[in-house]
Amino acid sequence: MSTAFLHRIASGDASAVAACLDEYGGVVWSLAERYLKPLGEDVEDAVQEIFVDVWRSAGRYNPALGSEASFIATIAHRRLIDRQRRAASRPRPVPHEPHLEPRATDRPATHTPASLGEDVARAADAFNKLHTDEQQALWFALYHGMSHDRIATLTGHPLGTVKTRIRRGLIRLRELLDGSRGPATQARGVAP
Repeated sequence: MSTAFLHRIASGDASAVAACLDEYGGVVWSLAERYLKPLGEDVEDAVQEIFVDVWRSAGRYNPALGSEASFIATIAHRRLIDRQRRAASRPRPVPHEPHLEPRATDRPATHTPASLGEDVARAADAFNKLHTDEQQALWFALYHGMSHDRIATLTGHPLGTVKTRIRRGLIRLRELLDGSRGPATQARGVAP
């Protein structure tokens, strides 16, 4: 096994790039698969990006600090961690599950018939004033009885974000409902 690939690449030897790919391509590929495949990321694109970075960084290689394999593996590790972070920060599309979508007859209408009562109308009005993300999280939690973990998996949002949206939505609903009570109800001290 030759250990002079990086010095040859740094000096502009094009054949050294191909030899380096042949020597270390399998290792980099398996690292990329381990890091990125569970995320559904493009492994081939990542490997190409890593070897472009190896080509650019070849001049910094110092054999006194470690082997070529460890230098390349370190670059691969850093690039793959970067890709994992980028993938985690990108919003993932919510899978289309028609059986979970609210139907027009399920959601409280903005204009509720008087026969359904004043409380239902107030609750529907308050719910419709919530932010869309809070409505969605509350809808899944309250109407479908889903756990926070299930909602996070379904929507692709972090668990903490789902919990925050549900909590903020409930707090905001309470504020809206408390503010919409008539003075007679508030004066009697009736709990919401």
